[in-house]
Amino acid sequence: MKDKVKVLFVVSEFWQAGTQRFTFELDRALDKKRFDVSILSILPLTTNEYFGDYYYAKHAELGSNIYFLQDLDILIKPTLKQRIYRKFFGKSLPNEHQSLINFLESYDVISVMGEYNYLKINKFLSDDIRKFTFIHIMNSKFQSKVIYDQFPKSDFYHFISGFGEKQISWELAGFNNFQHTHFNLNFKLEKQYAKGDYKKSDSPKIGIFTRLTYTKPLDPFFEAFKCLRSKLPNAELHIYGGGDPSKEGVLGLVKQLSLESSVFFRGHQNHLLKTAMEDDIDLVWFHGYHGMPGGFAGFDVSSAKIPQLFWDFGSAPGTKNYTFFPMFNDVEHLADYSLNVLNNPSDAKLLAQQQFDFINANFNIETNVHQIEELYINTSKKQI
Repeated sequence: MKDKVKVLFVVSEFWQAGTQRFTFELDRALDKKRFDVSILSILPLTTNEYFGDYYYAKHAELGSNIYFLQDLDILIKPTLKQRIYRKFFGKSLPNEHQSLINFLESYDVISVMGEYNYLKINKFLSDDIRKFTFIHIMNSKFQSKVIYDQFPKSDFYHFISGFGEKQISWELAGFNNFQHTHFNLNFKLEKQYAKGDYKKSDSPKIGIFTRLTYTKPLDPFFEAFKCLRSKLPNAELHIYGGGDPSKEGVLGLVKQLSLESSVFFRGHQNHLLKTAMEDDIDLVWFHGYHGMPGGFAGFDVSSAKIPQLFWDFGSAPGTKNYTFFPMFNDVEHLADYSLNVLNNPSDAKLLAQQQFDFINANFNIETNVHQIEELYINTSKKQI
């Protein structure tokens, strides 16, 4: 192929979060001899007091072109005819957003990183460019039932996700015309970080790596920790993640359960694995959806061979469950299983190794990126 395939990633911003991490992993792994990568950010820089624009510099270091929606969507002052058209038909005339439309049309492939970003650009996509537009699903209806409510269900979509056939049928129930490509949240494993010392501790540390947000509720973990403390009174729960615990409403139950002295909110961490190793975390609790870890933090932890247990926030009927990703929906069962892992170093080591082996085989972007590369090449406008 003589000319490079021009790929545009559409992101919401450059914070240090799961979708942004996945975008960077794809950008880093794509063969730059075959692909020219650009990034379109919906938001400008420095829009959040808790999250810096961590991935902006990282994309720039890769040589990727970076654009912002506010600089491209330059509205032409509407004429009287356009104002009347908008009033009676409820939409803008096409040439009002022509600079943005032309920008999007200049790419061979558009990958919208996060289903929640698609509606930000949908009205600017022609039927032609929509054929070469992919939507990476980064959430689940188990987190929010309304994530697909505003999608016109009769339009054509090409979704990409780590969901299996049964899960995606449940997720996209109601859509009439879509294609789905399976691709996990692949990433480059940092194998220099790996837990090697599994021991029984009188003061074990349990870690939760997340963001403080309503879509990632912590209540079942607090209740399970209360049960665990009745048998391990010196156990500690360390919660790592950006956000104010008071403003996000997560302190109420901690106080109700009298756990203030043993639950620690550690804030955002730039390097999750390094922090986990330095803090000597014995066990990690995490969210689970469809029988799998519910995000990048879970995969990272597995790659570092730290044993991990999951609260099951929902699974589609027929979901395949793996014994090495233990899922729980009862706080006492989670507490009892945690007690066994913490008291039996050999069990902890075996569980961690099984989780690592699965992640290394199925989520390693260095061995799997060719799947996305082939998809982009075979579906791009250059193939017409």
